[in-house]
Amino acid sequence: MSSPGTSSTLPAAVATTRGTEDFVPRFGLTERLTHWWTVSMVAAALLTGLGLGDESTSGPMLIAHVAAVALIGLGLLTALVVGDTHSLLSATYHLFRFDRRDADWVRAHLPHADRPAAHGEWGMFNPGQKVLAWALTLAVSAVIYTGIVSWGAGGEGGGSGHPAAVIVAMVLVGSHIFMAVVNPSTRPALAGMVRGRVRRSWAAEHHAGWLRDVERRARR
Repeated sequence: MSSPGTSSTLPAAVATTRGTEDFVPRFGLTERLTHWWTVSMVAAALLTGLGLGDESTSGPMLIAHVAAVALIGLGLLTALVVGDTHSLLSATYHLFRFDRRDADWVRAHLPHADRPAAHGEWGMFNPGQKVLAWALTLAVSAVIYTGIVSWGAGGEGGGSGHPAAVIVAMVLVGSHIFMAVVNPSTRPALAGMVRGRVRRSWAAEHHAGWLRDVERRARR
């Protein structure tokens, strides 16, 4: 449901070599564990919510549903307290902050733009990733809020917006999974969240600005 630069726990070298391909460190262990924990708990909350049925006011399915929601926040808090706090906050900052390069992309895509978009000249995250991160955060927040309202009203119309919020959140989660697993141009980014590194050639094509920042810091 996500600050900028590579993890401070990553090695100083800009790239490691495996075979004939160079790899660039992208995410540290804290960022990766936080990401997978959050995705897992959000998915669990959505699925248990769909499976509530007659147990909407009590029962083990409701307990699992509420626990999944609570564990989203607990996981984030734990990562901040015992993990690499600086790297996690840095990645979050870059994910949710729009900068000049994003503004350039918007201007280049306006009607009658005087110059084409600079493909790949993004920082750690591109404009699409940032928009999706904001949308997912707002959608999940809406799901939690409307769910609490519905629960407090005993399920008697007090959370009429809850089903709509759940549908929006599920569509956004599905979009995120599609871009990470299916779409050929963005699928290589998944390696950064699995192994913590990406191919240098891919980074140069899709996140050239971020790669230059990494190389500049390494030279220092």
